[in-house]
Amino acid sequence: MFEATRTVLIVDDDPQMLRLLRAMLGPQNVKVLAAPLPSDALRICGAETVDVLISDISMPEMDGNKLAERVFKLNPRVKVLLISGAVDQVTAVKGGQVRFLKKPFFPAELISLLREMLADKAERT
Repeated sequence: MFEATRTVLIVDDDPQMLRLLRAMLGPQNVKVLAAPLPSDALRICGAETVDVLISDISMPEMDGNKLAERVFKLNPRVKVLLISGAVDQVTAVKGGQVRFLKKPFFPAELISLLREMLADKAERT
């Protein structure tokens, strides 16, 4: 699909969801990193170049919207995909392009969005 150097960071406080997302993205020829907490995600983003951040919205410490804003400050070129069961949880995040995926979703929906986001990122670089 893409160069293996593309890095996707998944953030979700639900261990089952992290495993599920990892399993869906593993075959996509991307480097998949996972973080159970937003603070872990921020540490990873400070140490690695992340191309796409996929985050749950409802989490302890801070919600996915705030996490996205903080990640944009570290890497303004990152693409963000926020996942939630409630559409009303999405707020306008300043600083970059944010997409939204409503739970429940099919794996094909996630993969399609990831492909679009990485293709868009490749066109801009």
